[in-house]
Amino acid sequence: MTVSHVDLRTVRGFVFDVDGTLILSESPDWSGAVPLPGAVELLQWLREQGYPFALFTSGSTHRPEIYATRLRAAGLPIEDWQVITTGVTAAEIIATDYPGRSVYVLGEEGTVAPLQARGIRVVDGKEGETAGVVLVGWSRSLTYDQLDIACRAVWNGADLLVTSAARAFVSKRGLKPGWSWSIAIAIAETTGKHPRVVGKPSVEALRAVARLLGTEIAATAVVGDDPDLELRMGRDAGAPTVQVRTGRGSEPIETPLLGDLVVSGVGELLELLREACMREGAADR
Repeated sequence: MTVSHVDLRTVRGFVFDVDGTLILSESPDWSGAVPLPGAVELLQWLREQGYPFALFTSGSTHRPEIYATRLRAAGLPIEDWQVITTGVTAAEIIATDYPGRSVYVLGEEGTVAPLQARGIRVVDGKEGETAGVVLVGWSRSLTYDQLDIACRAVWNGADLLVTSAARAFVSKRGLKPGWSWSIAIAIAETTGKHPRVVGKPSVEALRAVARLLGTEIAATAVVGDDPDLELRMGRDAGAPTVQVRTGRGSEPIETPLLGDLVVSGVGELLELLREACMREGAADR
């Protein structure tokens, strides 16, 4: 059953979660991605109708264009710029809120490259102990020495940032643990400094995405499956939210935090958008 507290005729842009909303995949890098029912058709319809939209992912391993290539291979009709990673929002926030500070990164190319593209100095090795910011992304190659340097930097006064607060993500095999958040919490437990989230569910991150789309927050619908991440982010920012009952949204709901619009999946969202456009067209005649 559809639950709706939002008029889709007022929406001018869309921000989509990816895993569990538009696709299911084998791993966080979206290898073997399979589109969920209605995903391809919805994005194609939005393109034809001229709606700006972006796919905002908690993934931070690769550059956005790498992710975009894999999604196109799965059939999603998107451009490179429409995939926005937490590496991109992290760089935006660090450049704005921590100007001039060097950054020690626990992460891979997808976290480092956006920082360098913004002219932010990334330090490595022992120099990391004097960094002004420690940024935790996804890294399968994390070592104890790197963890040691990160903790020493925080003890020396660095701010602790993390690209995602996702405790888990959806795959074809079900839930898998979120690596970035796990590492950030380990550093927080060791140092006593709580991490600042620069990806989901950060309001600042959503504002950065809306700026890239050229839309106002109040007219930018956030579509996702996770009540604790993109749906919370949208609500906290004052954006209309659409909860899909795929991915994590298919789990029993133990919290009252739901979307303004609750649908079975993105295929149903497409049907409702078409109906809203027809009503708007009829009202204009």
